[in-house]
Amino acid sequence: MMLKNEFQPVRNWAKKRGIFEKGDSKTQYVKLQEEAGELAKAILKNDQEEIIDALGDCFVVLVNLSELCGYKLEECINSAYKIIKDRQGQMNNGTFTKQTIKTLELKIHKNGYYNLPCPLSRLEGFMKTNNIKIGNKIYSNKHSLHLIARDSKTVGGACYIYPKNLPAI
Repeated sequence: MMLKNEFQPVRNWAKKRGIFEKGDSKTQYVKLQEEAGELAKAILKNDQEEIIDALGDCFVVLVNLSELCGYKLEECINSAYKIIKDRQGQMNNGTFTKQTIKTLELKIHKNGYYNLPCPLSRLEGFMKTNNIKIGNKIYSNKHSLHLIARDSKTVGGACYIYPKNLPAI
């Protein structure tokens, strides 16, 4: 997704009315809260016409606010989308909750290797939601530890990695 200049007609409208010349970000933010309140009221009343109007008003104010802050709304949307496009998570009570990445710190085993917290067959999936910290380095999914780890000889045991096999980061 790449927006470029879709909101230019709104900017032209605002410029003709002196919003960029005489307005400021604080007053536009207050205006956004006012419009958000109207949207909330329309949603609670299930007033479809008012929902459409309030959503449109929110976007107009966001265009103005972003311009007053020195950005184009299209740039802000593109930036946010780059961050969320691959985000994993789940729905909780009607709201998407992003999956958080946990970091697990490993200590070296007495036999000179690091035990990873799951069997090799599950390591790639584990690394999608967890980072591994070894010393002062943090390994994430992009480091493909599942390609260099070795499977445990015990049934259901954890896999392991020798320090010399760790990728340089």
